[in-house]
Amino acid sequence: MDTSKVSSLLQMGRITGRSREGLTIVDYAFMLMRGIVVAGGGVWLIFHPYPAALKLWLLTLFLIFIVYSLIIHALILIWPQKVETIYLVCLSLDLIFTGLSIKLSGGLNSIVFLVIYPLVALHSFYYGFYRGVALAAVASFVYFVAVYDQWGILHWTDLLFRIAVIFIIAGFLGFIAEKERYDRDELVKTQLRLNALQKDLESAYKNLQDVKTQVEQSEKLASIGRLSAELAHEINNPLDGIKNCLAVIERDSEDTQLKKKYIELMGEAICDIENAVRNLLDYAKRHEPTLEKVDVTSILQRTIIMAEYKLQKTGIHVDTEFEDDLPHILGDPHQLQEVFFNIILNAIDAMPKGGRLTIEVRGIGNFVDIKIIDTGVGIPQEELANIFQPFYTTKPLGEGTGLGLPVSLDIVRKHHGTINVYSEVGIGSIFSITIPVAIKDQERSNIMEATHRI
Repeated sequence: MDTSKVSSLLQMGRITGRSREGLTIVDYAFMLMRGIVVAGGGVWLIFHPYPAALKLWLLTLFLIFIVYSLIIHALILIWPQKVETIYLVCLSLDLIFTGLSIKLSGGLNSIVFLVIYPLVALHSFYYGFYRGVALAAVASFVYFVAVYDQWGILHWTDLLFRIAVIFIIAGFLGFIAEKERYDRDELVKTQLRLNALQKDLESAYKNLQDVKTQVEQSEKLASIGRLSAELAHEINNPLDGIKNCLAVIERDSEDTQLKKKYIELMGEAICDIENAVRNLLDYAKRHEPTLEKVDVTSILQRTIIMAEYKLQKTGIHVDTEFEDDLPHILGDPHQLQEVFFNIILNAIDAMPKGGRLTIEVRGIGNFVDIKIIDTGVGIPQEELANIFQPFYTTKPLGEGTGLGLPVSLDIVRKHHGTINVYSEVGIGSIFSITIPVAIKDQERSNIMEATHRI
């Protein structure tokens, strides 16, 4: 991440923070302190036994301080974005009022000196360590000037102690303020980094989803490629029949009944070709996933037809056992067909010398269970745990991508279903796919929870 961008954002945050958020807790602390000084100072002046002439001067100065404080509060509320400038002016005037009050109320013996401590404390916390120490130096100088003509009354060590306390308060609270400001800036930087990282992750996730979609489509096209050459032979057979029909019609062009019969045969052959090509193209298309109520048996029958030529060529006999009146499931027919197609192709590859492929479908409670059983070579136990890992394949190079089963597992999981595999070398394999039936969302959630508990 660009650190200069972070710094600029932090600077913008410091500059515009007040205008967006208004006054902070420190601003209210300044107002509270000034209110306490006004209230306490008024009580002190009224009841302290000062000479009449001196009390008049102090009351006059105090009234000016009250008016000045009200003006300062009004300015802060009207222009909160200018509060730092107002505080600098306010600080200068506060030091002048404090120095005059100390001078008039007794100098070294005046308790007004105590006002310096909260004044330095609040401003040191507000401005930070270095400016807080500078403020302590200015306040010490003001106090020194206010009591300079009484130098002989107080020992220099006492004066040094009072000034040292001012620096201790300014240094400690200034350090705390710097630490708090540093932590806040680090928190803002971390938040900015997290926001940037979140955006990067969202972008990476989107790219990953795009790649995943491309990989799924590539796997689908790979399975299509395995059938395309053999499908050409399947298409050539009805084409040869059409050619023969045309030759007969040309040879016996005057026989109306014969022409009608062969034209019907040609129409049937063209329909066979059209259906085979349509099924293949429909499967190869990219379909956006759409969930709808679908009949599993019709999807399986369509998938078997797509693989029929390869099944016949390999000498594989297909048995189907579909339970009557099966409930519909909620799913995407194209994605489910892809799952069944991948597993059937794997079963065909597992029976290169022929065999038996059995497809059973039955309802089990609120689920439909589809079993695809082959009598092939089987899967060794040490490989069984890896068959759903992406790019894992036992087929020769160029004959398998290792993505068919992982993609199938992902599709089934999106349908809230499961795939279980049972296999024994030399006997065959069973792929069992279980998918919930199409029911209401609440009932589906209850079933899913019960399934997870089991």
